[in-house]
Amino acid sequence: MKSLRVVAIAFFLCAGGRAAAADAAPTLTVSISGAESQDGVIIVAIFDDEDNFLKQPIRFRTAAIETDGSAEAVFTSVPVGRYAVSAIHDADENGELTLGLLGIPREDYGFSNDARGRFGPPGFDSAAFAHEQPTTIEISLGGV
Repeated sequence: MKSLRVVAIAFFLCAGGRAAAADAAPTLTVSISGAESQDGVIIVAIFDDEDNFLKQPIRFRTAAIETDGSAEAVFTSVPVGRYAVSAIHDADENGELTLGLLGIPREDYGFSNDARGRFGPPGFDSAAFAHEQPTTIEISLGGV
């Protein structure tokens, strides 16, 4: 019976240790500036590798636009790693970047490191940053 109690205590300590480790993952705050209107929302997405960049975010959320054109998205418990972030001013609230003729964006967008591509979006490496502790990054919208 004593060994069963020891196993139970060990189990709870290990489970608690894993929960504490997950809770210890730092917060990632994304501050966005440059929205030209309060129409719609800002969609902020986090990507963890080049293969999924701009295709499959690991996390995303929307943020309300303040009167000064700024917004903030806070992601809690983001594991330490290398990430890139995109932000879209989804003015028409269709859930995606609206494109016009020839695939040219009709809504403002931005990336971590304020990365820009020449004829299209930047690559993952241009927008990537290390997230090792509570991190705040800034993104300036533009593009239209």
